[in-house]
Amino acid sequence: MEEIVIVLGNNIKKLRKERNWTQEYLAEQAGISVPFMTQIELARKQASLEVIEKIAKAFNVPYSRLFIQSLDTKYYEEHNNSCEEFIRKLDSQIKFFLSNNNDHN
Repeated sequence: MEEIVIVLGNNIKKLRKERNWTQEYLAEQAGISVPFMTQIELARKQASLEVIEKIAKAFNVPYSRLFIQSLDTKYYEEHNNSCEEFIRKLDSQIKFFLSNNNDHN
């Protein structure tokens, strides 16, 4: 489980820096505290699915994009067609899981 936490933190940090956002700005957009955002980026804390959803919405990206191991922009552009299909399928499964999880609470 540790590797996915590291990938998530690195991807959030990379997306945030690409947009020239501060941790404070992202945390505000996602509705979480700055210290928690810092801990997520450093892979010291695990984010719940609800927090991951909030972060993805703040970035306006599919949830699954936060979990891609190589978020290198050049790689992503070169493999965009196959990646996009995979991302759509994965994102659909995550949305389904989140909606079912919320229905049971």
